[in-house]
Amino acid sequence: MESVEFYPIDVEQTSWAASSEVLSQLRHQVFVIEQGIPADEEFDTADADAVHWMAFDSQNNNKSSTPTNRVIGCARLCGDTVGRMAVLESHRNIGVGSALLRSVIRYAFNNGMQSLQLNAQTHALDFYKGMQFESDGEEFIEAGIPHRHMTLSLKRFIDPKVAPALPDISAEERQHILLDDAQSFNEQATKLITKAQRKIRIFSNELDPQIYDNEEFYRLMFDFARAHPYAEIHLLIKNPKSLVQSSHRLLHLYHRLPSRIQMKSLHQSINTIHSEFLLIDQKSILYNQDPSRYTGYVVYHAPLEAVELADSFDTMWERSEADPEFRRLPL
Repeated sequence: MESVEFYPIDVEQTSWAASSEVLSQLRHQVFVIEQGIPADEEFDTADADAVHWMAFDSQNNNKSSTPTNRVIGCARLCGDTVGRMAVLESHRNIGVGSALLRSVIRYAFNNGMQSLQLNAQTHALDFYKGMQFESDGEEFIEAGIPHRHMTLSLKRFIDPKVAPALPDISAEERQHILLDDAQSFNEQATKLITKAQRKIRIFSNELDPQIYDNEEFYRLMFDFARAHPYAEIHLLIKNPKSLVQSSHRLLHLYHRLPSRIQMKSLHQSINTIHSEFLLIDQKSILYNQDPSRYTGYVVYHAPLEAVELADSFDTMWERSEADPEFRRLPL
């Protein structure tokens, strides 16, 4: 049986003075050798003053239990301009580029910048659009390669904890709506995901396929994870084997966006009164009260109840561990 390996991705901020050798080697491989860009165009004086990031592959090698910590990607920020985004060919399409770009966005936001800009190679437009950049000019040629200018407004990423808006809450949103079948749970789970701003927590036996394993739910979770640099998704599972055996869509998403989605197996020593629940931020709850059937409720605004549930989840989360079952995904 073939499998897709999970690659843990660590991103570290650095400087040209500290890391010029390894950054130069990576960029020479990607831009000069692969793309044919002249070396005197690839390396410029802006590197010395730019802020740089490196992505590491912390996957264990075959001969040792020690992580390789090989640099597999990089990016830089000169003023408000993102550039020199490069990922080794062997490590593309596993979330390295998005992990790097989120680190750049987070740095810019935390340092009070209002916007970012970049010149994107046209083949990568969809990637940057997925990170909320918008193209704002005609195609042009740079170093012999078609590009388009793109910008990102950082105002959309205002942390709700920093600048909370006072919500206008209706009586209906405070009501506990009773649910008694899989379709109702699925419909409400889908609605709740669209309201998430910061964090999604799911505590479940096996991420019930009738609720969570469908294309619409997968897409909404993907969009949430990609749209906000502060977004977090925590999945705490009682029975991890069933996810792997069924090739659950959310397990695929975990492999696709490992820097945004974390998944753990509930530690066997933990006893809990809770059955299954979906918690949106510290506000909205979807709760199934009986593991053997569908019987529970949804409430869109219950902050006191949600905070208590979040505390219970986080306590279990800290005592649990990432399960090796999640690292291999059957195809």
